[in-house]
Amino acid sequence: MRLCRTTVPARSMLVAPLLWALVACSTQPPGNHESVNATLWSLTGAEAYAGASQAYRAAADNLDTALADPQWTAALEQTGDYGDLPPAVMMDIDQTILDNSIYNARIVTEFGEYTQATFSAWCRKEAATAIPGSQAFVEYARSRGVTVIYYSRRIEPLRECTTNNMEALGFPVEQEFLLLNDRRPESKKAYLRTELSKRFRILLLVGDDLEDFVAESRTDTPARMALARRHADRWGRQWIVLPNPMYGAWDTSLYGHNYELSRGERLDLKLRHLDR
Repeated sequence: MRLCRTTVPARSMLVAPLLWALVACSTQPPGNHESVNATLWSLTGAEAYAGASQAYRAAADNLDTALADPQWTAALEQTGDYGDLPPAVMMDIDQTILDNSIYNARIVTEFGEYTQATFSAWCRKEAATAIPGSQAFVEYARSRGVTVIYYSRRIEPLRECTTNNMEALGFPVEQEFLLLNDRRPESKKAYLRTELSKRFRILLLVGDDLEDFVAESRTDTPARMALARRHADRWGRQWIVLPNPMYGAWDTSLYGHNYELSRGERLDLKLRHLDR
C-alpha cells in the first residue's frame, strides 16, 4: 500500500519562505527560542518524514495481524469477552494526523509561547497539512472494515474547522467518532478508551503523547519513563507513537505541569534536567 503522498523537497520549498517572513516580523531573536531546533526538525527534517512514514507502515502491518487475532487489543482498559466486537483504531489528531509545525514556527518567531487563543486562530485557518503516511493508513484501515475513531485535546468549539481541515486532506470524519475536549472528565482519553472498548475491539492506539496510550501519564519525568518501560512490549505493535519534539507532556513534566509559571521560570526548570 502507498503510505505517504508528501515529498520532502516540495514541503521544504514552502517552509523556507514562511520562516523568513515570520522572522522579519518577530519581536524576539528566534534563534534564542528554546523550540527552534525541534520546530525546524519537524518542518524540514528528512528524518521527520522518515519517522512518520515508518510509524504508519508499522501501523498497517500490525493492523493486519490484529484483525487475524481475536484476542488482540491495544486498550489496557479493554476487558471481558471482546473477540467478537467490531474492530476500531483510536487516533490522536495533532502531530498524529494533522501537522501543526507551521503554528509552532510562529511560536518561535512571533508569539513566544503557546496560548489557546493563538492555537484556536491557527486551527480556524484550516491550514494544517497531513502527517506523512497518515491519510493512506486511515484509508487502508477503512478499506479493511475498521472504524477510525479520532480523539483529541482540541476543544469542542474547534469541531467545525477541525472537520473541514481533516476532510480537505482526505480524512473521512464521522462526527460520532470525532471526540474533542469539552472539559468534562468524560472527555479524558482514558475514560474514552474505557467506554469505547465496550463497543469495539481496539486494534491500535496511534498518537504522539503517552496520554494517547495509557492512563496516569501526566506525572513527573522518571514516573513517565517507568510507565513507558512497563509497557515496552506494546510499542511498535499495539501502540504506534509519532515523533513530536516540539511539545507534549514530556515537555510540561519538566516543570511539573505548572502552567502558572512564567516562560523564564519554566525554562530554568527545564535546564536543570541537563545536569541530571
